[in-house]
Amino acid sequence: MTAWQPGMFITAERLVDDLPGEWANVTLTNWTQGALAYAPLRVQRQGVRARLNGHAQPSAAYSGGQVAFNIPAPYRPLYQHYFAAPRITSGTPTFVGVAIGTNGDVTVYSGTSITTTDRYDFSGIDWPLN
Repeated sequence: MTAWQPGMFITAERLVDDLPGEWANVTLTNWTQGALAYAPLRVQRQGVRARLNGHAQPSAAYSGGQVAFNIPAPYRPLYQHYFAAPRITSGTPTFVGVAIGTNGDVTVYSGTSITTTDRYDFSGIDWPLN
């Protein structure tokens, strides 16, 4: 995203940099697309930031940490970032830890067991690309 300053000229390149890019699919590894068809898991670039949208769920129950999916190279951060993602299935709201690595791996961490019926929303996660 252009850091607009007084006296800067508007150019086509600066305007395009501020527009959201096309959505790209992530590569699911140990997780699958969630059951809600209207919220596919994907990533988008907007200026100098990238963001996730959609939800997913694990393919098998686990606890601890597990690589859930991988982000394509143009959207990967320059250093690892940490976030929280909410559980969106019924019951008590809980969060899992999410780490996005420089290799594009998105690892999900939980101190309790996560089952195949637990869906998590990644839509609130965005990070700088520079």
